[in-house]
Amino acid sequence: GGGPLQRAVAALGAELQPQGLALRAVCDAPTNALAVQVEVRDGVRASKVVRGPLADGEPVDLGGAAGAAASTAVQDTDLSPDVQYNRQWLRGLMARHQFHPLPDAGWHFVQKAAPRSGGGELDLAAR
Repeated sequence: GGGPLQRAVAALGAELQPQGLALRAVCDAPTNALAVQVEVRDGVRASKVVRGPLADGEPVDLGGAAGAAASTAVQDTDLSPDVQYNRQWLRGLMARHQFHPLPDAGWHFVQKAAPRSGGGELDLAAR
């Protein structure tokens, strides 16, 4: 059930669950963008895929507020290696599920094959 967005979010959640992680995603209706936060459910399992302090029930450290802009060039010294690693991991995870990051917001993602794209990209997602 549900539309492509709901199915994609469910698939993301299903991939994260065995890793001791949970996805919190809030859809911004006007833009159809997802604001994403990953929460630790099992720190031992989560430590195999993400880095940093991993207390159960706490969000994975992505550096700054969930809505913080990512487009500004951030010096490596401003971000811990854990945060850099976690951001790369999240982008990779989202990309596997046909989401790409919005340039103006760090943890906002949109589906690549959004219905309004006219169907040109949909055959890629169907495989």
